[in-house]
Amino acid sequence: MKLLKTGRVSFFRRLRSAYLPLALWACLWSNLNTGYWNFNHPGSISDWLLFLRAALPFIALPAAILVLQRRRKFGLPQNAPSRLLLVYGLFSALAAFFAPAPLPSLYWATAFVATIFVAWSVIDRRDPVRSVRELLIVTWIAAFIVAAIIAHQASGAIFGEYATGYGVVLKETEGLSRSSGVARWAAVPGLVCLVRAYHTRRKALMAAYLGLSGVAFFIVYRMQSRGAVFGAAAALAFALLTSSRMRRYALPFAIAAVATILLVDSPATVSQNVTEYLERGQSKQEFMSMTGRTRAYDKGIQAIKESPLFGYGQWADREVIHEHVHNTYLAALMDAGLIGGIPYLISWITGWMLYFKLQGKSHWLDPEDRIHLLEAGTVMMFFTVRAIPETTTAEYGVDLLVMIAVYVYLEVLTSCLQMQRQRRTATSVAKHGLELVAAR
Repeated sequence: MKLLKTGRVSFFRRLRSAYLPLALWACLWSNLNTGYWNFNHPGSISDWLLFLRAALPFIALPAAILVLQRRRKFGLPQNAPSRLLLVYGLFSALAAFFAPAPLPSLYWATAFVATIFVAWSVIDRRDPVRSVRELLIVTWIAAFIVAAIIAHQASGAIFGEYATGYGVVLKETEGLSRSSGVARWAAVPGLVCLVRAYHTRRKALMAAYLGLSGVAFFIVYRMQSRGAVFGAAAALAFALLTSSRMRRYALPFAIAAVATILLVDSPATVSQNVTEYLERGQSKQEFMSMTGRTRAYDKGIQAIKESPLFGYGQWADREVIHEHVHNTYLAALMDAGLIGGIPYLISWITGWMLYFKLQGKSHWLDPEDRIHLLEAGTVMMFFTVRAIPETTTAEYGVDLLVMIAVYVYLEVLTSCLQMQRQRRTATSVAKHGLELVAAR
């Protein structure tokens, strides 16, 4: 009887420490492409499913807080970017009470804060690194699954006879995702698969990873979203420069590919083709305005001047300037003012500080964590560039879900390395003390 009871306790403890938080994480992913508008009088089974999905952040947040309260806290670094994002999220929630539309703003602020608490609840103090690895892997798999679903829905625009998928994909996905969104969904698994391809010794796996990565980057190319294209290019360059293994194998391939393109076409022709691809048939005025983004930037800056300290709450751009502001830093200042926007800006800086600190100590990491670290840095570079023409971690969405997983992984690795160093120092001091006693 005692063994049976012990087994049950062990099972439920494991359920609370790992399975339940990951299930809550899956709930937040299931909430994507829903919103507060789904609370309006559901009349069919489909409407009730959307109602339930829209309500998931309000279920996940208290459940995650309960898990954290019943568990010993795991110490994150003082400059943890997830802490700073929580500060920003709380200020944007307070600003919702002064927003033009308080209830929608509170809904998105709740979902934002829930993302951070659920990610923290995944951290298992007994095996923290393993738990955040699982979080990262589940995030990659979720991004891959959604990318595959959207690619199937938009297959006519991506693989069909259209000259480009830009703009066409919106109709094929029934408005669920724009071209920039499809490119983002494809880029994340594409980057992860490419890193994996050059860090596996199994030829079959390498071929599979390269094939999936090739399809993903073809989708990015077809979508013609400049933010995703430049973000993916910067992320690929980052991976090549950071990883010695990728420099050894992938860099020669990249150089050979560029040389082949230049041999087939003259540099002038290549330059003209690139220019036409980036312009997307726009006039010079449209191109220079970044497809109307400069107009949105001017409106956003004016709105910030009118409420510089506290902002207008989450999704302020839709309610205040009535269009997407298309810049993550302007979005943060509009949502939470300077009081919340400054911690938000610092979160990017500290995220990169953690990454390069870990990169400098990668020889202390497990080989598996070295790969995950490169994946995390590559994806973070993609979203760092994408933060300029789009809103990323400033508002609740897939960008936030991916980046919170990256941040928490970096934070836990940093804390664990610090604890290992402290143990090594304590052991060294104790050993030195014993040697001194023996010498006397």
